[in-house]
Amino acid sequence: MIPQYNEMYNEVLNVLNKHQKLRVRDIVQEVSDVLNLSEEERRQTLENSNKTIIYQRIGWTKTYLTKAGLVRSVERGVYQITPQGEKVLASQVHIDDEFLMQYEGVRDFVNRHNENDDKKDENKKPTPLENIDQSIKMISSRLSDELLDMILSKEPIFFEKLVLDLLDKMGYAYDEESIISTDYCGDEGIDGIIKEDKFGFSNIYVQAKRWNRSAIGRPEIQKFYGAVAGQGGTKGLFITTSTFTREAIDYAQKQLQVKLILVDGKMLTDLMIKYNLGVSVVKTYEIKQLDVDYFDGELV
Repeated sequence: MIPQYNEMYNEVLNVLNKHQKLRVRDIVQEVSDVLNLSEEERRQTLENSNKTIIYQRIGWTKTYLTKAGLVRSVERGVYQITPQGEKVLASQVHIDDEFLMQYEGVRDFVNRHNENDDKKDENKKPTPLENIDQSIKMISSRLSDELLDMILSKEPIFFEKLVLDLLDKMGYAYDEESIISTDYCGDEGIDGIIKEDKFGFSNIYVQAKRWNRSAIGRPEIQKFYGAVAGQGGTKGLFITTSTFTREAIDYAQKQLQVKLILVDGKMLTDLMIKYNLGVSVVKTYEIKQLDVDYFDGELV
């Protein structure tokens, strides 16, 4: 039987501890060997999916270990054990969900969608529908992290195209010719222009900052403001894979002549998921309920 994702924490750490770094497919292969999975079990897939069950479950195992800081990504699709992971492994503790909840990253991941978590009655169990809703949110959260990792592995020019593609999918451009990518060199902070009407009465000036460092500060936003104003624009959209400082957000909100909208990495990936950019639908579920009106209707 293929173990659940939360039954393979120790096995994944042990495999990573034997190597400097490993790709996910190699982790899956080695853990499958450790668990003595049969060829049939290794090939089992979920309905309408081309990925095996063991691959998907170890993917979730890796996600929780990464959130706990026991495993880290060293490049796209490649992972290694951290010093903290080595320490936990050396302690010979049995790692389960309860153990991992001591780590803030795991608690945030599990509880980030429970807006009223502190107010919940511990004795009140969620309904099956609420469980499905929570699971979907966690899947989307994990997908959001994977999208950011993938974007950061690409060149900045790819990110600029991605942002313009997203705005196109969101319906801001009236046709393909209204999406203009500026010259990559010497763009003065303007990476793209979206013409909202054929005559060009209303343009959106875009800066796409693929950033894997600290939060974007006020100076960057001021520079962007100057670039938009210098073009005679009144609308500026600054999109980053990172976050914005409070000072940057306050500065953008106070501007009147140029409307500045700031989109951070979380909002970016949420929009990509919503508008199906860089993602694909694996499975669709229909949830049905009783049609009371049908049974209450009068007989003719």
